[in-house]
Amino acid sequence: MNKIYVILFFALFALPGFAQLPGSEQLNREDMLPEIELGIKTVSTGNFYSNQGNASLAIPVLNEGDQVLSDFSDSYFLIGARQKLYKGWRGQMVLGFSFPDANSGLGQVFYNQVMALVENKNNIIRIGRTTSQTILGEFNTIRDDDALQYTYVLNPFSNGLNTEDNQYANVLEYTRIFGQRLYVTLHAENYQDFEEPNDYSINGLGGSIIYRQPESQLWNRNFLREIGFSWNNFLLDRSDLAPNADSNETLTSFIGNATFSILPDPVHFVDFKVQGIYNDGLSTIENITDYTSYTRSRSTAAFGMLRYLNRKLERPNFQIAAGFGYKDFSNTDGNTNQYMAIGNFLYRVGNNFDLIFQYRYNKNNGALQPLLGESQHRVQIGLAYTFNKLFNSQFDGRNSLLNLEHGYIK
Repeated sequence: MNKIYVILFFALFALPGFAQLPGSEQLNREDMLPEIELGIKTVSTGNFYSNQGNASLAIPVLNEGDQVLSDFSDSYFLIGARQKLYKGWRGQMVLGFSFPDANSGLGQVFYNQVMALVENKNNIIRIGRTTSQTILGEFNTIRDDDALQYTYVLNPFSNGLNTEDNQYANVLEYTRIFGQRLYVTLHAENYQDFEEPNDYSINGLGGSIIYRQPESQLWNRNFLREIGFSWNNFLLDRSDLAPNADSNETLTSFIGNATFSILPDPVHFVDFKVQGIYNDGLSTIENITDYTSYTRSRSTAAFGMLRYLNRKLERPNFQIAAGFGYKDFSNTDGNTNQYMAIGNFLYRVGNNFDLIFQYRYNKNNGALQPLLGESQHRVQIGLAYTFNKLFNSQFDGRNSLLNLEHGYIK
């Protein structure tokens, strides 16, 4: 099955133009060095958690427990090389690792980016481990997983012990760009399956259509800056429940997002981002009793965030953002839902060095209370530093390595 998907992708989308050039031109270019880029980000916070109600399911994705800790998760190191190819193409490889949450089962280091990419003006082909297509928008939270259950389609193969199972996958992805604004993507993934950790077969398929205004129009944008729609299909094997029947079942989710430039001013910038997720769920799940039923139940989630960014001398000075999320489980018994309010503030104390503060409140209702407790408060105070450096620069700087990972000022 995997070989068939690979052949289809390249038969449909791999374009001509990789044939070798005549020998003399090859010799002239053999000694060309690639562009090298380093990207480093450190996020260190003191986290203070306070729970109301007893939680029987204390896992990082949904409930971190009642504790105080020093947190440097989601800090990462990336190195990439980009090279000019023939016929107007260019290639890139990226290697990177990050530091996962404590007690995540991933060890001290997680390899978040191990991928190769080829692209030209209108086509992008990406293969390897990288961020998955289970989210469309990017919100201005300090860390990418701060609102994970509202902003991501959760991995139904995961056990919930780490957030990385939802954020990363082994991907095979093709994107076609129309008019430098419309991005049409088809993708296949292998998501981490905690029941079969050594199974690397394709268990996810999907696609997306996104309209996005170019970054070159940063201060000359329309009110609608971005709008998109995507769908994800998880290929489940349920032979344990129906050994004598067709054990294959598909779990389908849909995502819609939009970004609005409310005030596209170079000094006082205001925007609003919103995203909705509909998870079709499995009809056999009528109650949430564990993490598996949480991810596979029918649900509708929405999250929105309003952000004000103040710039000084064309650089970020401080930022204030506030968001709200709601998730409802319509196929379960009782009034089962949850909502979250989150707000943060950052102040730039030096070049790419930020003082950060964030508060989050999460409330659970119905069948979620025995699992996750009644509510949770979380306060984070800390510092963040971002650094990137180009060597032997050959291309424009808009596709920085840092764009592969979450950024709270994007």
